[in-house]
Amino acid sequence: MKHVFVLCSALLAASAYAGQEWELVSVTRGPTWEVNQAKGALKQSGKVLEGVLKDKSDGKADYQIRVELEGGQAKAKFRFISENDEGTTLAGTYRKAANPTKTHCPEQIQLMNPFHYIGLARDACEP
Repeated sequence: MKHVFVLCSALLAASAYAGQEWELVSVTRGPTWEVNQAKGALKQSGKVLEGVLKDKSDGKADYQIRVELEGGQAKAKFRFISENDEGTTLAGTYRKAANPTKTHCPEQIQLMNPFHYIGLARDACEP
C-alpha cells in the first residue's frame, strides 16, 4: 500500500510540474498588424508562470513567456524564439473569475507595451 501511495504522489507532482494548458493571442504592430495564436502548458512556481507555447497554425514551439503575478497585476518577458530576439517586457492585469463554478472558472492575463498586446487565458477548473 505504501508503494501505491508513493507512486500516486509522484504522478500528482509530475502533473502539477507539467503545467496547465493556456491559450495565447499576440498582436504586434510593425509595418503591418500581425496576429498570432498559440497554446501550451505553462508551469507555475509560486507567483511565476513560464513556458514555451506552440503556434496554433504550424504547431512549432515559438513563444517563450515568463509572467510574474502580484495580486491583480502582471509583468512579463516575451519573445519569439524563431526570431532569435532578446524579447520584450510587458505589463498588465491578472484576473480570475470572482464566482467560479465547477465548469466555468476562467483565468486571464492581459499584457501590453506600446507595440505589443498579449492575452493569455485558461479555464482553471480543478479536475
